[in-house]
Amino acid sequence: MIENYTFKKFLGHNWWFLLLAFSKLFIQSEKESAFGSLFIDVLFFGGILLIIMFVYWFIRYGRKQNKNI
Repeated sequence: MIENYTFKKFLGHNWWFLLLAFSKLFIQSEKESAFGSLFIDVLFFGGILLIIMFVYWFIRYGRKQNKNI
């Protein structure tokens, strides 16, 4: 049986990368805010980071899983 490598598992294995990225965004936003609000900065740039990670996962693993179905 072929086990699928879901995006949830991908995030589970790479939680440290998200933590590092969010802390870096938080520190940078405290120094100089792009949108005038720390919350909006972290939310916006964190969303962009999640989109980039999802695109990487989809290109690397998602298309292969669709072929196996």
